[in-house]
Amino acid sequence: MTAVKDLIKKICLLGDPAVGKTSLIRRYVFDMFDDKYITTIGTKVTKKTVTVPPLRPEAPTIKITLLIWDILGQREYARLHPVYYQGAEAAFIVCDGTRGETGRSLATWAQSFHKVVGDVPLVFLVNKWDLIDPATFDGGSIAAVAEQYGAKVYYTSALVGTNVNDAFTHIAELLAAKVR
Repeated sequence: MTAVKDLIKKICLLGDPAVGKTSLIRRYVFDMFDDKYITTIGTKVTKKTVTVPPLRPEAPTIKITLLIWDILGQREYARLHPVYYQGAEAAFIVCDGTRGETGRSLATWAQSFHKVVGDVPLVFLVNKWDLIDPATFDGGSIAAVAEQYGAKVYYTSALVGTNVNDAFTHIAELLAAKVR
């Protein structure tokens, strides 16, 4: 019988306002989408438990309870961000693929996060992919930022669910790999 190792891990979703952080969490945790925009005030914590299978037959199965912190994106509250980051072990840095300025701020979000928590895994999300023509989208600068952090980029859609589960599974696997 394979052992099971239980973990609790805090992850943050960071990014400019209205990039879809809350919608991504709703899609992942509840498999639903609501197109009403509600500004996140402070933070909202949602949890979901996932199982990461063992890499080797003798390795334990990892059961991770993800504490997903949805952090407000408004710049006027930037002084609060470091308090919310404390104790996080990974983060999604999210931009809206239809608004280029949100992609240009990814590096700033990553830098401020790493300044507080150190070198923990990051995953970059280009959200609202369902609204973008992939043939005309230039993700070069986003890929460059992700490469700088040794991170992966996922093109997601909270509306239709594109790559949302894959991105969260990836971050769970990164966290599990740190304890194996």
